[in-house]
Amino acid sequence: MNTVELMRLFMEPRSVALVGLTRSTGIMGWNVLEHLLSYGFKGNLYPVNPAADEILGLKCYHSVKEIPDDIDLAVILTPRSIVPRLVKECTERGIKAITVVGQGFADSDAEGKALQAEMVHIAREGGARIVGPNTFGTANAFINFNSAYVQMDMKKVPTGIICQTGLFFGGLPKFPILGKGIDIGNACDIDFSDGLEYFEDDPEVKVILLYIEGMRDGRRFLDVAGRVAKKKPIIALKSGQSEEAAQATQSHSGSLAGRDEVYDAAFRQCGVIRVNSAEEFDDLSKAFLHLPLMKGRGVGIITNTGGGGIMATDACMRHNLDLAKLSPESSRKLDAIAPPWQDFENPADIWPPSMISGHPLPEVIRTTVETFLADDNIHGVIMIMPGFPLQYAPILFDPVVLDIKFEKPAVIWLYGTDVEGLASWLERTGKILYYPTMDRALNVLSRLNQYYEYLNRDDDR
Repeated sequence: MNTVELMRLFMEPRSVALVGLTRSTGIMGWNVLEHLLSYGFKGNLYPVNPAADEILGLKCYHSVKEIPDDIDLAVILTPRSIVPRLVKECTERGIKAITVVGQGFADSDAEGKALQAEMVHIAREGGARIVGPNTFGTANAFINFNSAYVQMDMKKVPTGIICQTGLFFGGLPKFPILGKGIDIGNACDIDFSDGLEYFEDDPEVKVILLYIEGMRDGRRFLDVAGRVAKKKPIIALKSGQSEEAAQATQSHSGSLAGRDEVYDAAFRQCGVIRVNSAEEFDDLSKAFLHLPLMKGRGVGIITNTGGGGIMATDACMRHNLDLAKLSPESSRKLDAIAPPWQDFENPADIWPPSMISGHPLPEVIRTTVETFLADDNIHGVIMIMPGFPLQYAPILFDPVVLDIKFEKPAVIWLYGTDVEGLASWLERTGKILYYPTMDRALNVLSRLNQYYEYLNRDDDR
């Protein structure tokens, strides 16, 4: 069985044994079976608890050895002391995929480290693989499966995450990412490279996200990530950059954080896009799903204030982007709607053409956006606008989002106190994405260009 076939047992199980399942139910019951039933998982479920004959209407087995059917995945939910014995029972039953949920292994004391080493040895001898321990396990919104003991809101977003924390397993602050998830926890066996191989040719996953505390096999990761990144963007948040955070990493997942500059160099080599915050994780996951890549560094700035254009120009320099020079044809089109005294170039201040020359603001916005997107010198557009009341959104932006074909990325920074309504309306169009600061918006354009340049670089140089 190759890696992808093995990972399908974790990610696309047809039958799941829940070993050590609690009989408690309700909001504080932490009952995996209760959650799976509420999600609508269609696979076969087998509770295993030696002290119960039935749980939530399903026959409960006293041991996995009593289950008469084939089992794709066993999820072990017991305290650590009996886990090696249960792993042994699973391998004797012929189960090849085992998730160990509990904590207190390599993330704890010497006894925990020994127990983790013992269960890995047993699994390998029995031809099985382990996700965890110290994990939520695996999740697949496309089949309504999630082995986590807490209830989660899953959405069929074409994003796959491989992480070492439950923090990102339930979605980012603003953008739900849990289409498919693998929480490798302590990564005693299944690791980032295994997850990447599974996501590599998965048609349901368009963007791959990694939350990394540490890893063992750096050489394999470089090989696999370098191959996968040529097919799909990989966005990584590596924690443990400071000495204090590295120590916390050791106690959280038992991982050695490693030297940060080594990770930096490795990510650059294999095309992984590194981010430094949960907000940036959120920003880029959304951008790579909805926006085209930026095929150059030239930025067009559309603003309704001159100061906004100047600030955005400075921000472009901070993010390794260029202020694009308009073509003569673009200049002619914009001059036609500007007052005679205005130098209507880039940045393009749309206030005078509307307020002085009298052109309707929706017409000015459309003409400017259309001209910028058609200019070969411009590879991406940022708009700087006030947060107009929501009722004005169709009036101002319908001519843009309905009539113009967007083949270049466009982002918008809305300022003011009433931005959420317009921001949500624009994002539903999938053509112009909102970001809450100018720098975050331009960072998105920069990263879209970074990935484009990676895909088109000369690897023989």
